[in-house]
Amino acid sequence: MKKGKTISLIFLLVILFSASTIAQPFRGIWAREGFKMHSPVRILYLLKANQKELNISDEQLKKIKELVYSCEEKMIQMKNENSAQRLQLRKLIEDNEELDYPKIKEVLSKISVNMEDIFIQRLKLKEEIEKILTPQQREALRSKILDKLKERAPFPKERRWRHFSGLRRLT
Repeated sequence: MKKGKTISLIFLLVILFSASTIAQPFRGIWAREGFKMHSPVRILYLLKANQKELNISDEQLKKIKELVYSCEEKMIQMKNENSAQRLQLRKLIEDNEELDYPKIKEVLSKISVNMEDIFIQRLKLKEEIEKILTPQQREALRSKILDKLKERAPFPKERRWRHFSGLRRLT
């Protein structure tokens, strides 16, 4: 009886701690990379919402909108191609009797090249948007994004000690 209770207690503790670990958001790359990782349309919405605060003119916003939507169209086409390649890969792997490894490798390389192209497309869009914005606007946008990320952190610095009052004694 004791052994069963001990095992169930350990099992419940493992579930409890693993759930809290999984629930924590991963924000490291977002904070380091700025708006490079955001989807193009999200950047456009952010610029529209903060147009007056960032001092973005209507002409600048129009140019950015055209860039974003053309980039989004290209990325949709690339993602569709990628989906088709993934389907082809699934079909190749499904044949368990005789796998065609060179063909699988070829499909995997097409998928990875396509993902690289999507990433390069985002980087190019970032450069184009930065060319349209003035240095002051770029800096204001970067700080705006970082402020939003800090707000969304699980325990921002201002509120951190309220949640873990016992940690004050350790530092």
